[in-house]
Amino acid sequence: MGGRPVWAEVNLQTLRENYFKLKTYTQREIMPIVKADAYGHGAIPVVKTLIACGAKRFGVALLEEALEIKAIFPDVSVMVIGATDPQESDTLVKKEIIPGIFSLEQAKALSDAAVRFKKTAKLHIKVDTGMGRIGFRPGEEAEVLKIANLPNLLIEGIFTHFATADQKDLTFARRQLKAFESFCDELKMKGLTIPIRHAANSAAIIQFPESHFELVRLGISLYGLTPSAQIGGEVGLEPVMSWKARVTHVKSISKGETVSYGRTFQAAYTTKVATIPVGYADGLRRALSNQGEVLIHGRRSTIIGRICMDQTMLEVTKIPEVKVGDLVTILGRDGHEQLTATEMADWIETISYEVVCGISKRVPRIYIEPAEGN
Repeated sequence: MGGRPVWAEVNLQTLRENYFKLKTYTQREIMPIVKADAYGHGAIPVVKTLIACGAKRFGVALLEEALEIKAIFPDVSVMVIGATDPQESDTLVKKEIIPGIFSLEQAKALSDAAVRFKKTAKLHIKVDTGMGRIGFRPGEEAEVLKIANLPNLLIEGIFTHFATADQKDLTFARRQLKAFESFCDELKMKGLTIPIRHAANSAAIIQFPESHFELVRLGISLYGLTPSAQIGGEVGLEPVMSWKARVTHVKSISKGETVSYGRTFQAAYTTKVATIPVGYADGLRRALSNQGEVLIHGRRSTIIGRICMDQTMLEVTKIPEVKVGDLVTILGRDGHEQLTATEMADWIETISYEVVCGISKRVPRIYIEPAEGN
């Protein structure tokens, strides 16, 4: 492998399998969400795999992410579901990237650019039905009608985002759905029919079919992680990414000796300690110090002492024969044991999204290609 023995494996065959499992939950077009470098999995290999599965449209958060995909796959539709600056309008029009529009100012800039380039620019209208981030709010339908009258624009879609679709109780999600439908109905009454409506994220794809409309946005579940502890466990998803390292040092310390910065770990008995060359600069969160676990020889080992920027120490007293070069699984399967991003997230009171998005760029990604004939 060369270099530091730390890497993440991304299994593109598992990605395919997750996609087809989730496809059974909806009859609508699926737009895979590949923002944040496909949640840390690598946007380009993920997009390539999903195009082979039949996906034709992808969602990202930033213009830069859209440009990265368009440079390699110029024919796929790419939509920026986050904010774009009016100053980016020329690029959006030239590269035929679809923005989510939530202000008249953005739409005017897009229209001006489209007129200049003698092109028609597609856009989707963002409606804020209760997420409280960006979007036209109920009652602002007149603004959208003004956008519809601007030259060289095509309002291809309209969308909203659920705040609580990953909870068992869908009361608030239903209220959002109703507000979204009312907004669309109001536009229709005024003569504006928008062909593509979308609201459903991973959780809503799985448990809220009435929100599927013409298009659904498939994010976290695609990568084999459940949207929350309450939703998605029954789908049979497998994590697409595993994270591994090799032991660089093994030693024994005596009772009373300490490990790492701040001496937060003190040995209560003679303790065997293994060091791995991975730390918080790689995305192994410092909050896992003295409580996180990894797998060695198919068994769980606890992180001891503070996680350093580039190195972490493990308690391996009860795991026989640990030696330099042994494989350590930070996320993934080893024998009968499995550590998931969801479990790691639970230890530090966050969510699996933050765990996988946080595995830094200096951890090389190794891709396992889909099996032939699939």
